[in-house]
Amino acid sequence: MIVAAFLLPALLALLLQTRWFHWEPQSTRNRGELIEPVIALADDAQTAGVFADGHRWSVLVRIPAGCDAGCERRIALLGNIREAQGKEMDRVQMVAWPAPGATPPTPFTEWQPQSAVAARLALTEGAVMLVDPAGNAMMRYRPDADPTDVRKDVAHLLRWSTLGK
Repeated sequence: MIVAAFLLPALLALLLQTRWFHWEPQSTRNRGELIEPVIALADDAQTAGVFADGHRWSVLVRIPAGCDAGCERRIALLGNIREAQGKEMDRVQMVAWPAPGATPPTPFTEWQPQSAVAARLALTEGAVMLVDPAGNAMMRYRPDADPTDVRKDVAHLLRWSTLGK
């Protein structure tokens, strides 16, 4: 009886993952849009030097040219994502892709992609993208996305991922 209590859940889980009963959850916990397939950014040396260091997750923010007070407040909140990770903050870097004429705030590393990379990313002004330590753009957020959603997704990725540890 005791053996059955321990074996039954394991057998049920195994059965649900077979080709006959492959179960997929209806929803996910992420707040951003998953990019499928991921966009590899480690193709050229300049981009690989920024994103594919193997140790840090990157929060890429497209800084708009004309930024009003609300936009500046949102950019400042996004800039605090790294510090909000506490002891895991060394695994996160903030990268700004400024539009012509825009200047990124202090916590951001400035990055200007080559035209081929910019065309593949297709990131609108004000939008945010998460890049894994291998240099793959894997999650995208709309320009009006809440910075708290980005922070929560980054915390979730850091908690469950061994990349960059």
